[in-house]
Amino acid sequence: MSFELLNPTGLERPIGYAHVAKINSGRTVYIAGQAPFDATGAVVGKGDFVAQWRQVMGNLKLAVEGAGGRPNQIAVLTMYVTDLPAYLAAKKEIAISYREVFGKYFPAITLVEVKGLYNPDCMLEISAVAVID
Repeated sequence: MSFELLNPTGLERPIGYAHVAKINSGRTVYIAGQAPFDATGAVVGKGDFVAQWRQVMGNLKLAVEGAGGRPNQIAVLTMYVTDLPAYLAAKKEIAISYREVFGKYFPAITLVEVKGLYNPDCMLEISAVAVID
């Protein structure tokens, strides 16, 4: 594989993410922040975190496939959410739609709560780095 996901001794046991993505070879692809927009640019699921999450997962899949890759070639995800309590309350539904795209694959992930995003109707945005061999 063109990268390794590592969890070095001495760091907390990760649940749902890896601590390190070590790039060994391949083409690095940077995927811009994917927000819950459909193909026409309309926000999907205004006020519904789970619906927005599903749209973003689908957008990430389309983006990496458009670059010639697969979701399990995403090494890093950076997630920005405007409502951390909504994210935490929806963890079960989020996990289901995450697995529909990624399976039980967990890259290096950072989650950040932000005050707002470019479009005020968006509750999350996720950017990615993929390594495609």
